[in-house]
Amino acid sequence: MERAEWLKKWRGMAEALYDHGAPAYWVKFGLYPDPPHHQFIEKFLGRLGAHSAILDAACGAGLYDGILLEAGHSVLGIDQSGGMLARAREHFPQERFPELRYTKMGLQEMDFQATFDGVICMDALEHICPEDWPVILANFHKALRQGGVLYVTVDAQKLDEDGKAYERAKLMGLPVVFGEVVDELDEVYSLAMGMEAVEAASIGERLDLSVYHYHPSMEQVRTWFYQAGLAIEEEATEAEGTGEGYVHVLARKNA
Repeated sequence: MERAEWLKKWRGMAEALYDHGAPAYWVKFGLYPDPPHHQFIEKFLGRLGAHSAILDAACGAGLYDGILLEAGHSVLGIDQSGGMLARAREHFPQERFPELRYTKMGLQEMDFQATFDGVICMDALEHICPEDWPVILANFHKALRQGGVLYVTVDAQKLDEDGKAYERAKLMGLPVVFGEVVDELDEVYSLAMGMEAVEAASIGERLDLSVYHYHPSMEQVRTWFYQAGLAIEEEATEAEGTGEGYVHVLARKNA
């Protein structure tokens, strides 16, 4: 299979998987404590003016939208999974939260023009292939007003783990690049789709293997940000001292 066709297939399957699992989201997961994410949300909010317009890109079920609303801002959440957006609307009904709206849209399809003072994209970019990273960062740049702030999380490259996954995938004949973790996709995807939503959530961390992952190097991420006209102001790695793991990035739109 050609790489472009393979990536398109997995993007569609990821959407189907999230739609399938959406009914279990607030039942099984709810609001989980994640101090680094909350710390950087506060740093992000501290860079915004009062009553700012925020885009929550790849918002899922709206995990962080309550925090943004409580800070006095208006929010548009977008996601490619209609099922996850349905859960978000149930949790934040329009009649109770008029400053919050949801729209079905993928990161690759964003076409906003200088609309937002801030953009967040959390726990989502690990599902984006390297071909789409520059496209999406350019979309974020266009969506932001001059001087607007972007906060993203990056599941950064893990050389040993990613190297083993890469070698296994190459032996399977898959059209992979280094950093992609896809060698168990077919098996775990079929397992998850064959279960009821809450039951699938019970397989824990293995469920994460049922969807495409790509872990870029931070050197590559910094290059992509620079090329998109986004100036990184702060970054921090959760796994301090290892150079690996989730990296929190705050950036600002240049001219």
